[in-house]
Amino acid sequence: MLDFYRGVGIENCWMAEHDASVRPGKRLLDVFLQMQHYTNWEADLELAAGLGINAIRYSVPWYKANPSPGVYDWEWISQPLQWLKEHNITAVVDLLHYGTPLWMENGLLNEHFPERFAEYSAAFAKQFEGTVDHYTPCNEPQTTAGLAGALAVWPPYLHGLDGWYKLAMQMGRAMVRSSQALRQTLPNVTLISADCRWANGYEGIKNRFPELESSMGEHTELLMNYFPSSLVYGKDTCDEFMKEGLARTGLTDRELSWFEDNLQPPDIMGFNFYPFEWPKPIADINVKRNELYEFCRNTAKAFKLPLYLTETSGGYTEDEKLEWIALLERLVNEMRGEGIKLIGLNWWPLFETIQWHYRDNSKTVEECIEPGGWNNGIYVIKSEFDGKLSRVPTRAVEAFRDMLKRIPAN
Repeated sequence: MLDFYRGVGIENCWMAEHDASVRPGKRLLDVFLQMQHYTNWEADLELAAGLGINAIRYSVPWYKANPSPGVYDWEWISQPLQWLKEHNITAVVDLLHYGTPLWMENGLLNEHFPERFAEYSAAFAKQFEGTVDHYTPCNEPQTTAGLAGALAVWPPYLHGLDGWYKLAMQMGRAMVRSSQALRQTLPNVTLISADCRWANGYEGIKNRFPELESSMGEHTELLMNYFPSSLVYGKDTCDEFMKEGLARTGLTDRELSWFEDNLQPPDIMGFNFYPFEWPKPIADINVKRNELYEFCRNTAKAFKLPLYLTETSGGYTEDEKLEWIALLERLVNEMRGEGIKLIGLNWWPLFETIQWHYRDNSKTVEECIEPGGWNNGIYVIKSEFDGKLSRVPTRAVEAFRDMLKRIPAN
């Protein structure tokens, strides 16, 4: 582990399933492709390195690296990973940032999905042994369960409480198998989770499906927000009230026992947090600060792991970005003063990118770059006459660089 992970991330969401026969009109979503990172990777990484970072969340989409069962293509990803190693920047490789390869029938619902994902995880770790020793098995399984399981926005287009539960359990099993494979392949690997509580969290699910509501213990709502990770990270974080609620969706004693027998907590508890009122003005930014602080405190208490703010950004305007950066610095100092072990933070994304709805419309890339929400890059995008997408610095670049310098080692 590093003394403190001072990092950024380059948005890498992908959804390769076009589903022409199932959902007409869908396009390939591959943010690295649409934002020209495959050809601009070295310049982008130089921008990241110029911030004085020592870590970056990074990946190659599974569908590109594993084009058919048992066949792997490492040609592109090997170059940036080697570049990062040579520049002493720890790559935290994000293995699953939504979606599955095109050859996997029924996608996430495929009965062999967890095992296939474990095979891919082991192959990646073996290929880059000595270059990469930090991994995030699954980014935001909560988001996948919500968008692919409850709301039918992403493949396999399940809907309702049953769909939410099925997809969450599939993600949980995949997280276990991938973590096991990584640890067996690289005994000294560091696993960092990337969970969230803002995307289709328990409160939203419960409002749509009241039958999920249960009594509340000290951490029940937090643990439900982390589901399915709560099952993966340890039986002590799945309390009786959570079990009661999940039993009404289908959780059996046998399934629960399987997770208890195959616990795979991360080494570092990573989570993503955005002040989602932005770009709307916030009357008092301390409201968001208090919300984030309380979430960190409760997460540390429930999971008893060091914390890493793996994604955060805020501010439609440059002034608002500067305000959020200043808040993050205060937050780190205040949490340390209380004894909460926050050991890293990433600004996400490094530069503005297309919103995910690019997949669902016929707009141009430029028309799908919408600041706000999670997409508050410290570099903004300018479309040039030759079709290139330039990364233009804001004042937040210098502010973030200076803030990282002031964070002392743990």
